[in-house]
Amino acid sequence: MTTKALSLLPILALGSSGTAFSHHSQSEFNLAPAAIETIEGTVTQYDFVNPHVYLYLETEEADGSTALWELEASSTPNLIRRGWGRDSVEVGEDLVIDIHPAKEPGQHIARIGTIYFDDGRRLAVRAEGDIPQPADPDAFASSLEGRWLGRYGLPQISLNLEQWPLTPRGAAAQAAYDQTQNPQIDCIPVASPPLMLYSNIFEISIEEGRVHILFEWLDVERNIWLDGRTHPPSDEVFHQGHSVGYFDGRTLIIDSENFAEHGAGNAFQVPSSTGKRLTERLTLSTDGKQVLYEFEIIDPEYLDAPVTGDVIWDYRPDLEPQRIECDRDVARRFLERRESE
Repeated sequence: MTTKALSLLPILALGSSGTAFSHHSQSEFNLAPAAIETIEGTVTQYDFVNPHVYLYLETEEADGSTALWELEASSTPNLIRRGWGRDSVEVGEDLVIDIHPAKEPGQHIARIGTIYFDDGRRLAVRAEGDIPQPADPDAFASSLEGRWLGRYGLPQISLNLEQWPLTPRGAAAQAAYDQTQNPQIDCIPVASPPLMLYSNIFEISIEEGRVHILFEWLDVERNIWLDGRTHPPSDEVFHQGHSVGYFDGRTLIIDSENFAEHGAGNAFQVPSSTGKRLTERLTLSTDGKQVLYEFEIIDPEYLDAPVTGDVIWDYRPDLEPQRIECDRDVARRFLERRESE
């Protein structure tokens, strides 16, 4: 049995280019950087809500008719850190927007890449360089405790899934995947490791007998038990699994089992079973400014070999978490549009 490792380097390159990936409808859009198109028009509606911001743009077609575009952006916490807000865009304003168009021609839906304003301002959805630099560049952590900002690692479990070592059942599940299988359309979070790959603020506290992680995204909490306990019986399952761990120097090693079945538990098109086992490592860098997060997924029902990946978290005690309630109607908006077509 061989291990399928997923490289982080091209993922970071995609992130810095402004490419964005939806948590539910990414398959609708051509996300390749070379596919980016530019449109211009007048804003008719701007919804700054979680889990995804929407902007509606009226454009003039080549034949003189008008078209209304539905443009989807990222989550509000990520956009706030990049300078977005409820008043960033005004109805009636003329904008130029780089978009990732729909794969099917003729559709007026797209993912936003970058918005350009008449006064020279720009708003990007995913560019890491648009996040403000640390207030104190010399700040560092002496342990895993503190506030960390994850870099964008979701492409590891949303792109190039044809390279994953799937079992026949896993391949069939991927081929039959429907976006309704992702519980995030009902504001129910994904499980780890996808959850650990978000560009999200993670607040870690180390208490007697446990490590506690509080997520900005949907207020998820994880406990990693350090008190020597074992996993409960296999019929006791949990959305985030049951996690035990120990420290090896600067590294926290986590073993998680007892996961509930999940429609997007291994990747956004690959479910997970109750037989899933997750091994994770959180390693504090020598300068205390970063954490390397590494994972290995084993799931004999859907994966023919382990899948591994990693991402960097940056120490950001200066950033405040943006815990904005998820709007279920907005999370399901793309399904309503699909049903009306």
